[in-house]
Amino acid sequence: MSIEIVCLSDERARIDALEQSLFPFAGRLRLTITDPTHPDPAALARADVLVCGHLSPESQARAKRARWIQFWTAGPDELRYTALFDDDVQVTGAPGLHAVPCAEHVLALMLAFARGRPQAFARQQQHTWDRDEIPPSLFELDDKTVGIVGAGAVGQAVGMRCRAFGMKTVGIRRDVSRPTPGIDTLLPHLRYHDLILASDFVVLALPLTAETRMMFGEDEVEIMKKGAYLINIGRGGLVDERWLLKALENRWIAGAGLDVFEDEPLPPDSPFWSLPNCIITPRVGGATPHNPHRFARFLAEQIERWLRGEPLFGILERSPGQ
Repeated sequence: MSIEIVCLSDERARIDALEQSLFPFAGRLRLTITDPTHPDPAALARADVLVCGHLSPESQARAKRARWIQFWTAGPDELRYTALFDDDVQVTGAPGLHAVPCAEHVLALMLAFARGRPQAFARQQQHTWDRDEIPPSLFELDDKTVGIVGAGAVGQAVGMRCRAFGMKTVGIRRDVSRPTPGIDTLLPHLRYHDLILASDFVVLALPLTAETRMMFGEDEVEIMKKGAYLINIGRGGLVDERWLLKALENRWIAGAGLDVFEDEPLPPDSPFWSLPNCIITPRVGGATPHNPHRFARFLAEQIERWLRGEPLFGILERSPGQ
């Protein structure tokens, strides 16, 4: 009897990559592709495994046989998907698959601030050649300290690239006994404010959970260096946007590079759009044409482990507050 794997996707590149990577399993499993917006109820009902980027409560309710849900993201926002966590169902993310594009995105934002790209782009739109206004805002990344909040796969990739620019790296994570390449100084999560006090750039690279929600707010704005920058590559809910907006408007901090927001898409009337010291990108930090094939290879390895009865990678669990 073959294993029924149902993938909720309408992306041709992802579908092609999955079909290619799972071809060696022919005879042991059957892959069904269904529209994520209007999934086939019959396919959901017979699924042993669900593969998806997002999963609605309605789809999950119809997949009564499913014993494993595999996301192609690092994992869903836990606060929005608490119903996923069932004692009879394994829920897994794909940790580290987006580390390279996310890390490069962080460096792009840092370099944009360091080399005055926001001012230069504004002058370009105005057709103005102004060599006197931009240079005073320029600085070097060399010898700056970057504080990485969440020194997992993405955070480590950020750290390794920052080192190449001569930066010092400080990171926090819950388990400081685990190897953390790319991080010069690793601190336990309880020393979060020590990291902020030491940093010229603070990078948020962690998931949204009950414990991390609004972890950057009034207290963090107050102790952050006036010339420091916040980079958020994690989730919008990590930041109390009211206090970040005040900090940017009043120049309490130098600037922010934001790839994620609490409300997405960011409303057209949001004041963040008009801030000269804020760079906004529409949640594209992890985007790359390599993603479909990276995930397909990862899923093939996961299936091998599942068939052998070995522990899966990227197991997600409900946090104590949920």
